This record gives sequence, structure tokens and C-alpha cells, in this order.
Amino acid sequence: MTFSQYLEQKRFTPATVKTYTIYIQTFTDWLAAEQLDAGAFTYNELLDFIQYLQGQGKRRKTIQHLLGIVRHYCNYLTVEKQRSDNPAAGVFMKGVIRKLPSNLLSWEEMEELYRQYSIQLNVPLVSKVILGMLIYQGLAAEEITRLEAVHVHLREGRLFIRAMKRTGERWLPLSALQVTLLGEYMQENRLKTGSLLVTGRKQRISPTNINNRMQQMMKQLRQLNPRVINAAQFRSSVIAHWLKANNLRQVQYMAGHKYVSSTQRYQLSTLDDLKSELQQHHPMS
Repeated sequence: MTFSQYLEQKRFTPATVKTYTIYIQTFTDWLAAEQLDAGAFTYNELLDFIQYLQGQGKRRKTIQHLLGIVRHYCNYLTVEKQRSDNPAAGVFMKGVIRKLPSNLLSWEEMEELYRQYSIQLNVPLVSKVILGMLIYQGLAAEEITRLEAVHVHLREGRLFIRAMKRTGERWLPLSALQVTLLGEYMQENRLKTGSLLVTGRKQRISPTNINNRMQQMMKQLRQLNPRVINAAQFRSSVIAHWLKANNLRQVQYMAGHKYVSSTQRYQLSTLDDLKSELQQHHPMS
């Protein structure tokens, strides 16, 4: 199996496979020039490679990107039994700024929003269903549009989410509050197969028009809580909340993150929020 085939097996897009295959050549060419074996290079030699890239004038962000590809390459070599370790596993460039989630909503705020929004008479039932998915499953808008009626298991109280380009498939529990509303919605629209999100005329809500619906929903939610920003804020807030009660790997699965580093960002953001709160309210500040 080649490195390209390994990446394809891991469901990387054709464009990403092509890019990674080209970029790894920089590393393999360096190994050849240094007369090093890909199956035997060490952590210290990887640091030499970083120094080589810095000497070539490569930016930190570019080096970070290359290190990520080398990590995949080492995993590939492990699968092929050419290595038993991954020396690139814990190697990251210092000084590379990574955006952390901010302006998180508390769990109490989100649940109160769901309760208040659910009793609004002028809000379509499908919008209430969407909000439930944002809060109780922490789904992204695109994941919600891909849901089908068969993915909802009301009797078992759980929901199946299909894998996407950036997220993995998973099963998530439904809240008791959701089950009643979802049952009412599916019965009203006689949904047994096909897309879960439909309008009153049984027209599918597509990825294109869900953005307009989301914007309208956020506008309504801001009237209930001015701190509401957008759908991404809800997902970030939910993941941060999950981390308070579950371990990192469990939350990685629940969030559908392919890499644990994506989940760790939310641990950092909750610590950052705590520091900000202490600075704001500490008597010595």
C-alpha cells in the first residue's frame, strides 16, 4: 500500500491526498540527502529537519503543516510495519497561533433558550427541531441538513450522524425534551424515509437555504438572550460542556472530531474563560 492509498483509505479528499503526497516529498528527499531510513529516523533527527526548514526560510505555519503530514506518514509506516513508533506525534511548532473557541454559552443558558423557544407559537416546528440538534447533539449546520428520518430512533432515544469530510460517524443520545418534540414533528409531516428537515409543504431544507433559516433563528434567539451569536457558538459551547463530565476521547467521539487535538482546543478555551473570569472578578484585579 502506498502513502496515497493509505490517505484514501482514511477518507481524505482527492485534493488533500494529492497535496500531502507532494509535500511529503520534501521530507523524504531530506531523509535521502541525510542518508536516513524512513523506518528508523529519530525524534532528534526530526528536529534537525525542522532546523533545515527554518534555514530554508519556511514560515512556522508552513513547518507546522509539514509536521502534520509527517505524522500521517509515520502512521502509514506503522501500518505497513516499517516502524513501531511515531517520533512526530508530540512535535509542534511554538508560536503558531491557533484560534480558540470563545464567547461560550453556559449549559443553563442553552437549556433555557430551548425551553423558551419551544413554546413560541410563531416559530415553525422544524426550527425548534434544529435548535434541539444544536444544543443536545452539538451538530454543525451541514450535519443537520444531512439527517434522514431513518437516523432518528425515538424508541431507543438516540440519533445517528453520518460521517462527513471533517467529522466521523457517531450515535448520540436524544434528550427527553427532544423526543416528544421530534415525535410530534415527524408525525405531523409523516416522515418515515427521506430528509428529516422539511418545510410545511414537505420541501427539503437544503444546505443552501438552511443558512437563511439559521440566521432567522439566531435573530429570534437574541431576543431571548443577547449573548447568542451563531450556530458555531452553540457547537463550541456544547463541546466545552461535555468536557466537564466526560474524558477527552469520549468527547472526541461525541463531537465527531477526527483528531484529538481538535477536542483539546475546547479544554484550553474553558481554562481561558476561567482565567478571564478570575481577572474580571478577583478583588486584587
